[in-house]
Amino acid sequence: MPSAAATLQPIGKAYEAAQMRWVALNDAPRLAALWRAAYPEEAELHTSDALARALGQGGALAMQDPHGGLLAALRWRRERGAWRIERVATLPEARGQGYGRWLITKVEAFAIRQNVAVLLLTIPSDERDQVDYYRRMGYHPEAGEADATGEITLRKELGGVWQRKGPGEGA
Repeated sequence: MPSAAATLQPIGKAYEAAQMRWVALNDAPRLAALWRAAYPEEAELHTSDALARALGQGGALAMQDPHGGLLAALRWRRERGAWRIERVATLPEARGQGYGRWLITKVEAFAIRQNVAVLLLTIPSDERDQVDYYRRMGYHPEAGEADATGEITLRKELGGVWQRKGPGEGA
């Protein structure tokens, strides 16, 4: 009978299979394939060209398996002094592993380092059940509960007061 110590996994072993990495422009075809797999009802919106344009307006992070296959990704783009986070795309078979939370947390930290004080994201009307998920991470409705289309825009303030002051306004 093996000892208890011999059967314990090293800390973090469960997550060893996935790695987080920045997405490059040449990843656009693979990123488009991931978005189409995650959101097949919107396949026509997620072409390689569309994803390449989106990467030019912001950036993306991805979780990949040991063979380089994309498991999940998160894009963002600059918008009026804030960053707008797009929906997390996760392969259906990779859902429930916490990849979305990892990606969002990393983007939030990167935004703080880039002196971005606000993150925005929009929840489509047919995914309103996702609002509680984002609220647990500190996102709150921006103005009212929903717009005319039923979409909800959520907002998260990042960093401290020092981020929101312009030059010459004090520390």
